[in-house]
Amino acid sequence: MKLEVFTEILNRLRKQSDKEHALYVLDIDTINFSDNYTSVINILLEVYYGKDGADWIGWYLWERDPVGTIDQATTNDGKPICYDIQSLWEEVEQCRLENKDEYELPVKITDEEKLAILNMIKNGKGFTC
Repeated sequence: MKLEVFTEILNRLRKQSDKEHALYVLDIDTINFSDNYTSVINILLEVYYGKDGADWIGWYLWERDPVGTIDQATTNDGKPICYDIQSLWEEVEQCRLENKDEYELPVKITDEEKLAILNMIKNGKGFTC
């Protein structure tokens, strides 16, 4: 994928997230409308870049410290990576080239299993720290 296209995709993902957050602040929750689209985008990114590449994109968009004071990514030898869009693109393109795994859909759980998990959470059972 060209850097220009990759940059546009990231910018649009960020812009959409910002819009959803602005609505959420106004007590308008759009997650039920946008969640399926987000899932499709995440699947496509994982199919194209592999799990590692999709994880880097997710980290860059939603988890990293954009100011750069904490939580910066480095290689094993300490070289900074994924510190801007171009360095992220370089890293995920390498992930794409190294990815040999075929994407597999996550195993779906039944409604009964979901209810059982929710009940465990509600009752404080099944989870330890």
